[in-house]
Amino acid sequence: MLKKYFISNMVILILLNVLVKPIWIFFIDRNVQQIVGHQSYGTYSALLNLSIMFSILLDYGVTNFNNKNIAEDANRLTVTLPNVIVAKLFFSIMYFIVILIIGVSLGYDVKALHILLSIASFQFLNSLLQYLRSNISALHDFKLDGLLSVLDKFLMIFICAILLLNPVTKALFVIEWFVYAQIVSYLIAVFVAVWVIIKRYVKLDFSKTQFSVIVEVIKRGTPYAILILLMGTYMRVDTLMLERMVSAEQAGIYSQAYRILDTCNILGLLFAGMLLPMFARILNSNNSVLELLRVSANFILPISLGVVAFSVVNANDIMSLLYKDRSASSEYIFQCVMLCFPAFCVMYIYSTLLTSNGSLRTLVMIACIGSITSIGLNYFFIQKWEAMAVASIAIFVHWMVAILYIIYCQKILRLPSNFKWVLRFCLLFIIFISVNLGAKFIELNIFIVLLINAIVFLFSVYALKFWNKSHILNLIQKYSA
Repeated sequence: MLKKYFISNMVILILLNVLVKPIWIFFIDRNVQQIVGHQSYGTYSALLNLSIMFSILLDYGVTNFNNKNIAEDANRLTVTLPNVIVAKLFFSIMYFIVILIIGVSLGYDVKALHILLSIASFQFLNSLLQYLRSNISALHDFKLDGLLSVLDKFLMIFICAILLLNPVTKALFVIEWFVYAQIVSYLIAVFVAVWVIIKRYVKLDFSKTQFSVIVEVIKRGTPYAILILLMGTYMRVDTLMLERMVSAEQAGIYSQAYRILDTCNILGLLFAGMLLPMFARILNSNNSVLELLRVSANFILPISLGVVAFSVVNANDIMSLLYKDRSASSEYIFQCVMLCFPAFCVMYIYSTLLTSNGSLRTLVMIACIGSITSIGLNYFFIQKWEAMAVASIAIFVHWMVAILYIIYCQKILRLPSNFKWVLRFCLLFIIFISVNLGAKFIELNIFIVLLINAIVFLFSVYALKFWNKSHILNLIQKYSA
């Protein structure tokens, strides 16, 4: 039942996000960069990453803590909901002050600071939306959470499509409009999420607000806050350093490749959102997480390996298809960035497991190692090799962190090692690489290669027993009824 429940909800989430978020990334975000140029978009990208790095001040670890807390006892929602919302409003004031001080200290001009504060505004709304959704996912209402996870992007697509398809507004389009569209979209999504929670779960009663509860939330959320700040650093600091130490144009070039990785990471983020409350409940009941761990890894890692093999071998064709103004180094940067994708998937699974177990000291230590390594290596190599250095260093940092997560999960939770299982993943990757190299050698069209990859993927995951046919049949039976 656990496998069927997990996979059925995962399929729904994937379908919703695959239908909406890639449209946003490739048809809106990509076109915005082509319209405003590398310089303008590169500045936006650096400021966005800066806002993400310090967005923990908006959340202070509340979302991850809340997801675990409500999953363990749903009755806590009545008290925590109003108190956390008040606490987040306080956090937002602190966030805006810190962001503004850092922006000024980094030497940004008035226009850039305006964009930074506007980005900070939609980051606040996004953080509030994530918290509201964490209550829904903690109660295992994953289908509703899936709908809310794409609502903001659906609204952004609608607004930006109007601006980009109209010749008049397209000619006048500036990066600020792109930011304003996101603010409006997140604001609407937040109102919908609040309405859903009030109608479906619990009334929002601010008379239950207690200073002692807010202090307790802050106190218990502090370890999560430190963790997310460090994770945000090793994941996002490279683009900011590239823009400040080299140029906004180089940051824009790097963003072209990273955009595709962000699209792929939708899958991993969905997994993390679903796995956190599920791991928390299993561990709270003193049951083994091994089955859920294997099911999730068997589902997501084959997909990531297939995507990487296709991307690395066909990098030139992919970048040529997506971008007319790509640089000479775009192919290499894209290959490096995509090699990080399986590492991200590993991190999403194993870091979530450690979070559910409450192993925050271990998580903070690993994230600290990743942050110091990323900042140090980029500082020494970024000015000479520019975006190529950032991409190369990303491979080392993300795989190092992913391996550390696996090692400590096995150590803390006493999970057994299974080298045959690991070898099956290696064999699967060799199959994918061989198929793509063969197709490349005979110069097949990239869309035909994509179709061949899909066929080989489906055959391989069943042949190597990563996916179970009965799971799919159960899903067909369930949703065709």
